[in-house]
Amino acid sequence: ESSTRTKVSYGPPRMVFALLLGSTFAMGVEYAILMPTVWRYVQNNGGSKAFLGFILSGFSLTRTLAFVLVGYWSDKRPMKEPFVFSFLIGAVGNMLYGLAGGLNSLPVMLVGRLIAGVGAASTTLNQSYIARTSSVDQRTKLLSLCRGTSILGIASGPVLNLLLLKLDDKNVCTGRFCLDSMTSAGYVMVLVNLLLCFLYMIAFVEPPPQASVSRSMSYHRPGSSHGIQESKYKEIATNEPNWDDNPLDEGWGEQRDDVGAGWEPIRTVVFKRAGWFCLLVNFVTGFEITALETAITPLTSEQYGWGTQNNSFMFAGITAIALTSIVSTIVLDKQIWSSPRLIIALAQISLGGAFVIALALCGGPKVPVYGLLLFGAFLVYGVVLQGPPAMGVYSTMIGHYDKGVFMGYSQIVLGVARIFGPLFAGLTLEFHTHWLLFGILCLVYLATPISFPFVWNKITKHEDDEYCYSGMEDPSADVGDAAVEG
Repeated sequence: ESSTRTKVSYGPPRMVFALLLGSTFAMGVEYAILMPTVWRYVQNNGGSKAFLGFILSGFSLTRTLAFVLVGYWSDKRPMKEPFVFSFLIGAVGNMLYGLAGGLNSLPVMLVGRLIAGVGAASTTLNQSYIARTSSVDQRTKLLSLCRGTSILGIASGPVLNLLLLKLDDKNVCTGRFCLDSMTSAGYVMVLVNLLLCFLYMIAFVEPPPQASVSRSMSYHRPGSSHGIQESKYKEIATNEPNWDDNPLDEGWGEQRDDVGAGWEPIRTVVFKRAGWFCLLVNFVTGFEITALETAITPLTSEQYGWGTQNNSFMFAGITAIALTSIVSTIVLDKQIWSSPRLIIALAQISLGGAFVIALALCGGPKVPVYGLLLFGAFLVYGVVLQGPPAMGVYSTMIGHYDKGVFMGYSQIVLGVARIFGPLFAGLTLEFHTHWLLFGILCLVYLATPISFPFVWNKITKHEDDEYCYSGMEDPSADVGDAAVEG
């Protein structure tokens, strides 16, 4: 018997992809209703700007620690289990965050965000699922759709916050339970997490198992049985693929069944295939965006007297820029002349423009409104633009190694950045050193354009050596028909 090496465009089942988008949207909603109010919430409970940095970085800390756990869990057990666990833990953490207002307790608020961070680790599962159930040519588009859905969740912020602000006039307090625009950021997410838990329990379909080097797997979606769908796998090929098809890619001819333990997978993916650069992009993305989101609300409050409503509209404007960036990623990815490295290069130019503006206009004690908004627009456009192509390339570098674990590594790097970003921004604002804030942000950014030329030829999509998955669907067929190549 022999297997035919056939390239097929495929994606995850539509129902599951809808669930992934739903949980991604929920994370955007959590951001949208928390960020405009968290500084006021901290102030009302007697906290400082430094504590604001701690509470935001604490969420990222526990989220980062949980990435490896849920990634390993998803590779060894049904993926539904870590998803459901994450949503339940997220509900508990957000409940504590909401209760902190009635208890007037900063420690309870901090513990709530720490626990909620563990729940938010489910975002790495979304990427792992896409990596395991989609073809190489579809991944950048699918990851961009996920990123865009998150941003749509953030875009709901102004409307949600205007509705939640009305709670401040109701004075809803019963004992230690208080419902206002600040505590509702926790209580709303309790309901959202419980809803997601229920939906994943009844509608989630497991991805195909990790394919070995010497065989490919066929993924079959059965019909619905009592409202619950399960996945079945059938082994269809046993011939070993030719890993030496592309001799230009260093390290791609070395992966064998007997090479997969210890440090060898990390050495191959991170160093030989230049995965470290994709991880660096992830770090810069996380550090820049979290430092900005931590600093911007205290800055606008102190310098311009903006409240929750004005800050919500500002976040809506930033969201519009981010959506434009997502559309740019999808459009550019479809062009024959385009490539992931060209998209990343465009992002670097946008980020460079942001820091020229920052160093010229935003380093003094008084930051002009137009300078801050221009800086934010260029920064957000560049940060959002570079993420999906970098992660799309990184997912193909993994090959047949454990995708859950390696996508978890990418989320760990992002999480570390999200720890240090808020801490750094909170401390610099505490001492009113705007020049240090924007200067360090600029230095962190410079790491990517300096190192990019050294890995330029390696930042390209590689084939997964997954041959033909039958039954796979393209959930984004409305965006563009999937091409099948013989």
